[in-house]
Amino acid sequence: MNTASPVMKREFTMFSALSVAFAFVSPIVALYSVLGVGLASSGPAFIWGGLILYIGQLIVVLALGVLASKWADSGGIYQWSRRLLGHRYGWFASWTYICTLLITLPAVAYAGAVLIPPIFDVPAAGHEVVTWLAVGLLAFTTLVNLAGRVFIKILMIAVIVAEAVGSVGVAIWLLFFERHQTLGYLSPASLADYSGVFFSAPLVMAIAFSSYFAIGFESASSIAEEVQRPKRAVPRAMVASFFAIMMIVLLSTLAFTLAVPSDAFLQDPENAADPAVAIIAASFPAPVFRGILALFVIAFAASLMTIQITVSRIVWATARNGELPFARTLTKLSGETGLPRTAVLITAVIAALLFLPFQSEGIQMALISFSSVGFFISFLFPILGWAIARARGSWTDEPGLFLGRAGRIVGGLALVWLLFQIVNVAWPRESGAGWPTDWSTVIGVAVVGVLGVVIEAWVHRKRLHAATTGSTIVVFERDESEDDREDFEPVRTARR
Repeated sequence: MNTASPVMKREFTMFSALSVAFAFVSPIVALYSVLGVGLASSGPAFIWGGLILYIGQLIVVLALGVLASKWADSGGIYQWSRRLLGHRYGWFASWTYICTLLITLPAVAYAGAVLIPPIFDVPAAGHEVVTWLAVGLLAFTTLVNLAGRVFIKILMIAVIVAEAVGSVGVAIWLLFFERHQTLGYLSPASLADYSGVFFSAPLVMAIAFSSYFAIGFESASSIAEEVQRPKRAVPRAMVASFFAIMMIVLLSTLAFTLAVPSDAFLQDPENAADPAVAIIAASFPAPVFRGILALFVIAFAASLMTIQITVSRIVWATARNGELPFARTLTKLSGETGLPRTAVLITAVIAALLFLPFQSEGIQMALISFSSVGFFISFLFPILGWAIARARGSWTDEPGLFLGRAGRIVGGLALVWLLFQIVNVAWPRESGAGWPTDWSTVIGVAVVGVLGVVIEAWVHRKRLHAATTGSTIVVFERDESEDDREDFEPVRTARR
């Protein structure tokens, strides 16, 4: 093990950061995960909810881009929150984001594993079989992350090819050769008349259910210390990946919605559960159908890999400041390229163990809903911290910050949007499955919050004890003077 340097090597480029953000929740993963529930809740006009979501999330992307251009540390959300309002605030941001990512891992792994049996023409694989396939998919992506950044880049290229064929190619084919509906099918007028609670209105529900379309862009900041010239590269990578995902998802959503043969098609429970797969199966010969599913699995594998990258880096960055149990172990870097392999392994094991309490049908949507609101709460931490820092006068607009003076306006708008979206996603809507399901997101957030308070109290006591005994925990701060040098060094020295 190599623990000499607490800074990882800069072996990623701006394109690598963009690829990480793009693959985190790829268009294939985003569309496949929520298209069914979106069409069921809001009908063909579901696409308008996605469009509104992207407008709101664009503001968040730009706001976080400002913070990424000021501080280029691994574990962006944690580091920004810590620098804005202190260690305890940063710790809760880190805890929320870590829990969100760990729960997202089994959700994405299971959704990807569902696609594997049909590739081999195995009909109706049981829940237990799919669970073991999901664990295997998680194990594969863990091995890729342990192997090194070269192998990570190879899988990134594979996901770009998969998206080009499996997402863009399929969408274009459907629009030109399998379109059964006119654009009038998407009219907002198709939304049912509704009178009742605002958050149960069809369009508002569509915005909530499409939330998975526009998360993951922030993952580019998780590898900031591994990116060349990060203060310029990371904000650009976040924005570029956001627009790429937005355009492909909206194109794919349009194509699949217009390819719905009839209303009766979506009334079939099997088709309604996985409308994207059902439409592909009805539109392509069996061999082509299986090939497309294989591309889907590649996209899910790449998404898993980048989620693991993100969670391992934020765990490593938080442990580097002594703010997690077993921090000394979690901070270790290994191999010639200095990878946080211990953090990768531990987070993978925790994610695999999370399959145990989730052995029930129908849990997939609950996991996606919780992870969605978890992402929005995680985004809220630095955005709220930024607003408070501005009000206190502790924030300074340095020359060269992303967006310049416009950042102040963007930050305020992002705060309002995130507060709305957190309530919207977490709102306990009636599903017919009983109150535990309807309130599952709220319950999940409460459980994570209570556990966070308990663990943070332990960490805080440890910090106070260190201070009273004269062995104060040293908070690591990087030397940022060379972040944007053209002739960067692979490993930087650190100052404490």
